[in-house]
Order: sequence, then structure tokens, then C-alpha cells
Amino acid sequence: MLSQFVEAMDLTDLYSTYERIRENQASPRQLLKIMLYSYMNGDFSSRSMEQNCGRNINFMFLLEGCPAPDHPTFARFRRIHFAPCAKNILAQTTGMLLDVGEISGETLFIDGIKIESCANKYTFVWKKAVTKNLEKLLLKLAAFVQECEELYAIKVVYSNQVRMKHLKKLRKKLYALKESEGIPFVHGSGKRKNPLQKSIETLEEYLRFKYAKIIADAGYESEENDLFLEENGQLSFIKPSNYEISKTRKFQKDISRMENMEYHADEDHYICRNQKKRKPTGIKREKSKTGYVSEKTIYICEDCSGCPYKQDCIQGNNCKTPLEEWTKHLNVSKVFKQKREEDLERILTEEGCELRINRSIQVEGAFGELKQDRGFRRFLSRGTQNVLAESILLAVSHNINELHNKI
Repeated sequence: MLSQFVEAMDLTDLYSTYERIRENQASPRQLLKIMLYSYMNGDFSSRSMEQNCGRNINFMFLLEGCPAPDHPTFARFRRIHFAPCAKNILAQTTGMLLDVGEISGETLFIDGIKIESCANKYTFVWKKAVTKNLEKLLLKLAAFVQECEELYAIKVVYSNQVRMKHLKKLRKKLYALKESEGIPFVHGSGKRKNPLQKSIETLEEYLRFKYAKIIADAGYESEENDLFLEENGQLSFIKPSNYEISKTRKFQKDISRMENMEYHADEDHYICRNQKKRKPTGIKREKSKTGYVSEKTIYICEDCSGCPYKQDCIQGNNCKTPLEEWTKHLNVSKVFKQKREEDLERILTEEGCELRINRSIQVEGAFGELKQDRGFRRFLSRGTQNVLAESILLAVSHNINELHNKI
């Protein structure tokens, strides 16, 4: 089944990384089969792959009579040849699973995992380290759109922000330009691509199909993430970070929280336990590490003097100012508050409960199979591109294993 799966792939990009392919040697397609099969069986070392090709009948079958490659061949293949086109191979795998009905393409389950890096045993690949380049990616995308507008004398963006609709409009105009000028697209080693073909291929990388529903746990809740999904037309099912604690009696009796205060939207003020108004006095702007600017409205109580609930309402210590002189402040992000309420309403529906249960099964089960059953706890490569390639090998081999188990 693995052999048929790889045979159905378009490996033009993989073959283009070779200057020449020697005869009577394992082809890139065969090397990909062997590496995927080795990852499927929890064997990630290139030396083990070399050993298995000389001893294991299954590896010999995939070689189809070719001599067993040595371990530097597998290491070079993973680092030099597979890494540049790993995303394309993963996209083809996803598309094939979508065609056979194994995935719906509607819902995306998100979770995180910690895996040791190759640097040392105390260094981890954190989610923060992986996602911190989002701002650079957006700037790169905006520069690419501007370059295409100048190069092909077209105009798609009339504002200061590039959105998904601009990319789709740009793709439509580039394909129309290709048809009008009759520019042929070429593939393979030794063939020079037209600049228009390079632009379209780069654009297609940004416009891979997207999932309609995003399901994640509370660690991914933020105003920036919610607005990002909304701009992309995706529906979020993200559990609020205070969901569990909000069900406790202590939380519900805490009069200092804005959730337990009465809010009047028409006049935009809160009413505290002492029936005093907390009115907006200003806006505070905060900038995240990714460059996103959030706005928080500052609410201040009109009169906190002589309040019998001040000890419970204003919580804090280590302050030289007497408690009698304190005034209650609230910092409220109206956008984040609205998005949190919408997410809470969605996750409490029958569909939301089913998706959240399914997320824990799909994602955490896959991570458990990866780390416990196959024993992958540390990357063998260094560098972002090589680590990504190794992750894609794990993902593709896991998907093929799951498909094989269903047959």
C-alpha cells in the first residue's frame, strides 16, 4: 500500500533537486518509500535504514533489486533533497486522503507537544519558538504582493493591509495573464521557469486549502488569534482560559471580577456590588511580540470612599497607599470579551461538545502514538528546514499507518 501511495505522488520537485540520477542506484522515489516505511516502524536512524536494506525482506522489496544505499545517502536525502519539497509532499498526502474520504477538510484540531531538539537534552522545540515568525511571514507576503503588482503592472491592494481576498484576486489575474500571453509552464531539472510561473507557484503555496472550523484548547485563546480566524472566514471552537474556573463557587462569588458585575451597554458602564458606576475614562493600547495592538478600555469607579465591600473588591498587597484611598480600576478589552462570549456559546452547543471530545482523541492520541509507541522523543536534524522535514516525515508516515490499519 505504501508503494502505491508514493507511486501516485507527483515528485517533480523532489527529482529537480538532483543534478543527475545514477543508473543501477536507488531512485529518489525508492528512497522516499524506504524512509517512510522506516518511520512507520519507529526506526528513524539512517544507519538502521542502511542495515535494514541489507537484512529486511520488506526493505528489499521496496528497493526493487537495487543495491542497498549507505547511511550517508539517506542522511543527504533527508537533509538536501527531501527538506526543500517536504511541504509539497505533505500537501499531496493530505489531498490524497481528502480524495479517498479519510479526512473531511472541514475541521482542524490543534494542540501542542514538546520534543527535544538536537542541540542538547535540555532544549525543547516550543510552540512560541515555532510561531514567533508569523509577523515576518506577513511582511514577506505583503512584499510579494507588491512585487507582483510592480512586475506585471496590476493592482489588487488599495489599502495598507493584505488580506486573503487580495491573494485570490492576484491569483486570478496572474492566471489570466498566463492565458492571454500563452506562457507554457515547465517542470524538471535543467529547465528554466518563467518569472510568471515562479510567482504563481509561490502564490499557490500561500493559498493552500483552509479548514472551515478550528478546534483548540484554552492555551490558544487570544484576541489576535480570534481576529485572524475571523478575517480568514474560519469558525473557531476555542475553549476560554477561564472556562473551568468560572464554574467554581469561588469565582462566581468574587465581586472584583467584571464577569460578576452588571453591565449596561447603552451607557457603557459597570455596576458594582455597592451600586456604584464604573465609567470609562480612557483607552490603553498594548503591543504584543508579534506586532498586534490591542485596545483596553479603562473603567474607574465614580466613588469608592466608605464602600463596605472594598476589602473584597480591591485585591492587592505590598502597597504603601492605605486601602481607604484606593479606587477600583477595570481594564476591559471589548473585542476580546465579545470573541470569548462567542467562543463560549459555540463550544457549549452539541456540535461544540462533540468537536472538543474529538480533538482530545485525534490530536492527543496521535502525539501519544508518536512519542510512546514509536519512541520519537528527539529530533535528529538541526536547522528549521530540516526539523520541519523530519516533522513532515513523521506526519506522512503516521497518516499512512492509520490508513493501513483501516484496511
